[in-house]
Amino acid sequence: MVDRGDFPGESLLLPWCCTLCGQAGLPGLDLCAACHAELPWSRSACPGCAAPLPEGAGAWRCGACLNRPPVWDGAFSALHYAPPIDRLIQELKFHGRLSRGRLLGDLLTQALTAARHTPWPETLIPVPLHRARLKERGFNQSRELALRLSHRLGITLGDSWVERIQPTQPQIGLSAAARRRNLRDAFAVRGKPPAHVAILDDVLTTGSTVAALSTALRAADVTRIEVWTVARSAPDHPAGPAK
Repeated sequence: MVDRGDFPGESLLLPWCCTLCGQAGLPGLDLCAACHAELPWSRSACPGCAAPLPEGAGAWRCGACLNRPPVWDGAFSALHYAPPIDRLIQELKFHGRLSRGRLLGDLLTQALTAARHTPWPETLIPVPLHRARLKERGFNQSRELALRLSHRLGITLGDSWVERIQPTQPQIGLSAAARRRNLRDAFAVRGKPPAHVAILDDVLTTGSTVAALSTALRAADVTRIEVWTVARSAPDHPAGPAK
């Protein structure tokens, strides 16, 4: 199958085609209307940690966030980490299907645009990979998403502001406490980032990674930090300040 995302002029070369079923896609999207409607959209979530809440809960924060506020100011996830989104993210992250980053970035853009009623951040900061992991994988999936959002939303890509300086082990399978220990002092901020930023990642799970990055950004006098992800996994509460 030809990946549209591999070609700069893809919209001129190929018709929009649904990634999931192969039918004609919606204008500007490689997803048909039926598959788009069936996605596991996050329709009610805590504005602090993006954990799912009962329908009609409004903008109330969950009890965990009220008891232990995250380091960042707010979180937004477009979808639940469930089929078929989990597969699309895995195909991007572990199999190098970069066109999946384009589609997932478009879905996050759609959800953000529909829900947004406040000023946009000044820059988008993708969660960085350590240079050894980047060399091994060949790309950073969070940066692929941020590139798409930067293009669609007109927000500056700020991937030069932060660096992953510790070669941490993969987070999969680690407990929340082990994730926090694994990420201690993992990130460094270069220069003085804008006051309002959004951190971009593929999935929010315990929040340990974005908590460690947010702690570094707070130390660099960033006053407002949002966390944007394509998906939210099981409703574990994100980690608090990295210690």
